[in-house]
Amino acid sequence: MFRTGIALVAFMSFGVSALADDAAVRSFDYLDAVEAQFARAIADQRIVGLAAAVIENGEPVLIYTHGESAAGSGEAVTPETMFRAASVSKTFTGTLMAMLEAEGQLDLSAPVPESVMNLQGNRAPTIEEVLSHRTGLPPNAYDNILEAGRDVDDVRERLAGVDLICPVGSCYTYQNVAFSSVEGIVEATIGQPYSTLLDQALFDRIGLPSASVGTSALQTEDSWAAPHRGWRRGSNRAGDPDTHYDNVPSAAGVNLSLMDMIAWAQAHLGSRPGLSEDVRERAHSRLTETRRETRRLGALSDRVSNTWYGLGWRIYDWGDRTLVLHSGYLSGYGAQIVMEPETGFAFVALWNSDNRPAWWLWPVVMDLRTGQSDGSRWLDRFDEG
Repeated sequence: MFRTGIALVAFMSFGVSALADDAAVRSFDYLDAVEAQFARAIADQRIVGLAAAVIENGEPVLIYTHGESAAGSGEAVTPETMFRAASVSKTFTGTLMAMLEAEGQLDLSAPVPESVMNLQGNRAPTIEEVLSHRTGLPPNAYDNILEAGRDVDDVRERLAGVDLICPVGSCYTYQNVAFSSVEGIVEATIGQPYSTLLDQALFDRIGLPSASVGTSALQTEDSWAAPHRGWRRGSNRAGDPDTHYDNVPSAAGVNLSLMDMIAWAQAHLGSRPGLSEDVRERAHSRLTETRRETRRLGALSDRVSNTWYGLGWRIYDWGDRTLVLHSGYLSGYGAQIVMEPETGFAFVALWNSDNRPAWWLWPVVMDLRTGQSDGSRWLDRFDEG
């Protein structure tokens, strides 16, 4: 047993569970049930490594890690192990752009210059429309060409030949290549490479212990998680973390540890300095209704009634609660951040294998903390046997 920060930590086999040693925190008695459901999830042998945390009143009340950074390595996942954040990277981009707007360095209502990205239609999308996926392009336009290794500038130029499925600004269609056009805008306006500005303006300002961008930075860390690909695989084998999405860092290039994720959530909850209330509210604003996302909710549709997209963030109506969240996936990696800013709650998680149960841990936590169910319904379908 040893103390780390405010948490009392007990090691288990390739795992750690931590509950804050504070009387006020111990009143969150639903956390015992959360741990029990986490134990059910990790019984799925396809989960190689997992790092998750629950935050209440802006402070971590549960830190949970399980498994290995690479299957068979014997190296335990810890709160400091680095993972790919995948599309959770978009939350950093949206927040950074909201910050630049608040500082008067950028006008998000300005159109994207043709020199950065040229699309069909009667007008160019604004920066805000790009950040909230209102370009009118078909969903995930030319991700396949990016994944095939084509130069990202060439891929972005090809968007000019794509027929729009709705007028610019009038519908939601999720993008990666088009979203990354903000990198050129930052470089032209601010005079710094996007990744450099991200590091200085957000990572350093907020105090994210080890956040970085790109595969090379990931692999320099003492502990980093390797991906394990294949939803139906019969055995676990570590893969190469290299990805062509490094070429669109604003959309999917960030690397994070669990401690970074906790700090990022705290900054957005206002319990950690670095982001003004105006910036947080701007990033979390409901800019476009995401009916496509709502239709894809499946079993969650009896919890979530409406979904929206802001500046790099999703917004869900969970009953009368407002959740601000985002998920991320790169082959062999998953990431999630779910927050209720009004109450100071957050759930964050990172993992390094294709598996189903990890994606459903956040509704488990929500049901348990709200008393809507014992959380088991979300994992029942994954029980082995």
